[in-house]
Amino acid sequence: MRRRNRRIKKNSRFVTSSMGIASLIVSGFIMMMIFFAVNSRCAAITRDIGQKEKELKRLSEELAREKARWNDMKTTDKLKRALVKFGLEMNTPREDQIVRIGKNGVPVPGQLALAHLRGTSASPKSVVAHAQPRKAARVGITTPTRRRGRNGVLK
Repeated sequence: MRRRNRRIKKNSRFVTSSMGIASLIVSGFIMMMIFFAVNSRCAAITRDIGQKEKELKRLSEELAREKARWNDMKTTDKLKRALVKFGLEMNTPREDQIVRIGKNGVPVPGQLALAHLRGTSASPKSVVAHAQPRKAARVGITTPTRRRGRNGVLK
């Protein structure tokens, strides 16, 4: 019986040593596969970053062009040409056309424009009593008017 037990021990040593080598090979293969997967994912992310950087550069150049174009459109000469082209007359507002709005969104009391709009005197009590912020805000600063042609028709 003892010999039989010794044989089992010899076989078990062989099995355990070969299993150790096989497990090392399998774990090495798994590590290699994980490395290649992570490496390919990093390469894909790098490509995406490169594309996004190119797009950012393109958009920032386009923004600079549009800003320059907008600033060019805002010059006095270009504004005057546009007003003539579309037949608009822009005059400075009269005092009874200017409405000043306070921080709370309500017109400041005692303004001539509000009194004129309501048809009342310019006393602060009467102006505040009838103040409507939406209408007062519309009375506003310069309003473009159309020119009339020779025959009186609006252009």
